[in-house]
Amino acid sequence: MPGLVFAQTAGGTGDGKRIAPTTSPQQPAAGGTNRSMRVPPGSWLQPRTQRSIVPALDENRFVPDEVLFELAPNVEAEAVLRRYGATLIARQRFDLAGVTIIRAKLEAGRDLRAVLTEMGDDTNITGAQPNFLFELQQDSLSEAGKQPGAATASSDASTPAPTQGLRLADPATAARGNAAVRRILPPQYVVDKLRLSEARKLAQGRNIRVGIIDSGVDMEHPEIRGSVVGYLDAIDGLATPHAHGTSMATAIVAHGELQGIAPAARLIVARAFGGPQAASANGKSFQILTALEWIVQQRAKVVNLSFAGPQDRLLSKALAGAKERGVITVAAAGNGGARSAPLYPGADPSVIAVTATDAEDKVFGDANRGSYVAVAAPGVDVLTAEPGGRYAFTSGTSIAAAHVTALVALLLEKQPELDADSARRVLAESATDLGSRGRDPVYGAGRIDPPTALARVLPVATARP
Repeated sequence: MPGLVFAQTAGGTGDGKRIAPTTSPQQPAAGGTNRSMRVPPGSWLQPRTQRSIVPALDENRFVPDEVLFELAPNVEAEAVLRRYGATLIARQRFDLAGVTIIRAKLEAGRDLRAVLTEMGDDTNITGAQPNFLFELQQDSLSEAGKQPGAATASSDASTPAPTQGLRLADPATAARGNAAVRRILPPQYVVDKLRLSEARKLAQGRNIRVGIIDSGVDMEHPEIRGSVVGYLDAIDGLATPHAHGTSMATAIVAHGELQGIAPAARLIVARAFGGPQAASANGKSFQILTALEWIVQQRAKVVNLSFAGPQDRLLSKALAGAKERGVITVAAAGNGGARSAPLYPGADPSVIAVTATDAEDKVFGDANRGSYVAVAAPGVDVLTAEPGGRYAFTSGTSIAAAHVTALVALLLEKQPELDADSARRVLAESATDLGSRGRDPVYGAGRIDPPTALARVLPVATARP
């Protein structure tokens, strides 16, 4: 169960189908009755309920000794656990997905695929799947003794950062004299590219709760301090700060040396990704589901999902449930490259998938392509913050997604009733077209344009007489 929770209340047919044979109608004899009949399909033709998700042999993005399953009504968990040689880790209700899930550990020597195959034929179980693994979608370079090109939180992206990391309190570069110490950082091209000075005159994300499911956030960093009003650690209760989560929070609410897109927004942070500071952090289905459930309970109106991995049936159900409750989810399209298969949750129909572009509006080389890409946002060599007062340049679809999440927060400030489909439409219709004319699998509808998007949503005051 999660730990360290705090929150503050704030204002033969070609399609795979088989056709059952039928008898030919018999013509009735004169004065007789028609005795023709239709023979029902045999049990071998009846559609089989897919209770279990068995990963393909080349799929290894899951915990090899854990299974997630749902029991049929009136079935005792202990008997099922004994049958499959498993030990209970946790049992939890997920209202968004409408299921109660048992997370269990298989005993040594049990093969997960074999267990899932057996569960597929077990009427005591209504659903089973692996505890899938997801990775954060970002590269960054900080000052902590790294060589150029080293990754902070993900192994997918490979664009090297152009400069060494920066520390705000570094006495060798800080201003001197009686004036307050202020670090002079390189310019943020995002500010001009997205016309933030114009957008901030219209909205800043006031009274909007933004959810982040990520690695740990450094809540004491000058760029973030005071913006986090709720925090859940779904891993170990330690709330360990991490570069990736800190970077995503900075892109949304930065209000120190940097300019975030929605500086007045309030963050609801759920740590579902763990790992050492200098290595890629990963997250599991169960922790991500726990995080999403809690974030929606905390009344977040938009949620950032800057991670990617395999298709996950439980997560898809939860995302659909969140959408039904009016929550808008924004996800990274993924850093798998042009030939990558679709990555999730970006490819899920319930989310808004975001790709990354650079200062010249060229697509990030490692970004996924596909019809599921909705829009693009700056995500290459973006100046951001890291734990311990550090600053770094980062690249990937992660921070691009965070920029779009923040823009949605601005739209929600002006139109609180905005839902996911309306937000997607506003973002697409206001975007700057890039690449091929019209929507395409590389840029989606194009790069976001905050002032134009804000102009398309009416203030609540003018919408109500």
